[in-house]
Amino acid sequence: MAAKPGLSVDPMLDLNEFLTFSAIADTKSFSRAAEKLGISKALASKHVADLEQSLGVRLLHRTTRKLGLTPAGELFHERCRQLIAHAEDARHEIEQFRSAPGGRIRISSAMAFGRRHLLPVVARFLARYPEVSIDVDLSQQFPDLVTGGADVVIRQADEPVLLSLVARRLAPMRMVACASPAYLARHPAPRTPADLAAHNCLVYFADARGEWRFQGPEGECAVKPKGNFRANSADAVVEAALADLGIAVAPTFAAGEALRDGRLRRVLPDYRLPERTLYAAYLPNPTMAHCTKLFVDFLVAQFGDRPYWD
Repeated sequence: MAAKPGLSVDPMLDLNEFLTFSAIADTKSFSRAAEKLGISKALASKHVADLEQSLGVRLLHRTTRKLGLTPAGELFHERCRQLIAHAEDARHEIEQFRSAPGGRIRISSAMAFGRRHLLPVVARFLARYPEVSIDVDLSQQFPDLVTGGADVVIRQADEPVLLSLVARRLAPMRMVACASPAYLARHPAPRTPADLAAHNCLVYFADARGEWRFQGPEGECAVKPKGNFRANSADAVVEAALADLGIAVAPTFAAGEALRDGRLRRVLPDYRLPERTLYAAYLPNPTMAHCTKLFVDFLVAQFGDRPYWD
């Protein structure tokens, strides 16, 4: 019986070429796409050349400085993304029939929390589910889940960032002002937030507004910390405080151990800093991989409203 028109597939088309082209279009780079896919740049170039020859159209504008999509490339890129998404959904659905969870989970987390608390949880999860594989990216940048940078993001995040995502609360993220005993021996501890003007303040970039806001007996008090050390990692700020450089405001998940063993001391104990929330966030997807759902549930069970670091 003759095949219906429009339903045949060219046997010469290689779906790996579709994947390579989509990665190049997403990253605007042959090199970054090749690295993401684990192939050589030469093979990535060959995939695109073979694809263009098979389709009979040019998909990319290439110059020595810039790479862009042709009108045909833009249309084909959208179709490739749909095809890849359908393939991922199909794989996730089939995973439900496995006797043991399997698959790959890509996780993104801030560096300090990831190193101190996420990696031990990952190790326990993999010990329980050895057929799962996990890629961990420790970075301060919030990845774009839509373009496939990660399956799950572990972050302290503001509501606008999370509006299009499913966000599972993992734990409160409490902040504390602290300094080393040696620093406090040289510089008397502040009694009120206003006294911080006389101290070297160690600033964590996550304080996006550039303010430390304290709630105390007199109500709310905001100060703009000034000092000679700033970092985008909670660990770096805690290490600076341990090196006797000044007073830090840091999350308890980073400073808790040093506070418990006395290497750091809390300052301004009558004043509270705003509490934040740590989330596991992912795209809404009814066919989310079974292993990813298991991992998020596992994370939620590990922490809770009274996390062990507090």
